Amino acid sequence: MHRTQGILGLRPSISTINKTLNTTTAEQFQNDTLRPILKFQHEIITSMFKTCLQRNKVDFSQQTSEEKEATVNTLFQKDIVFKNQVTGAVLGMLTTQEYDTYSCDASGYGRRISTMLKQRILSSY
Repeated sequence: MHRTQGILGLRPSISTINKTLNTTTAEQFQNDTLRPILKFQHEIITSMFKTCLQRNKVDFSQQTSEEKEATVNTLFQKDIVFKNQVTGAVLGMLTTQEYDTYSCDASGYGRRISTMLKQRILSSY
């Protein structure tokens, strides 16, 4: 089995994505590629986040929703190891062709990935 076929076969389908909308290339890449990867990698991402909280000695369970959002934003800014780990968990699930698309606008897609990761983490707590 080729890597591309294996990776694509692992990804869940997301029924809430409206494929008939007129979207930009970046939005299409986000919906068709990044969102399914984030859904598939959810368990490992939340596990990485728990480890990050322990490493930084943060009691996330006692925080209000505003404090949680501030904590997640701070961790993404200051804990580069954590940010690189969760970003790597997403990038490692790209096919070669998808990686080529990503690398054409890595900073833009990187921001999208960080935003979606933050939302996914916050929605889990």
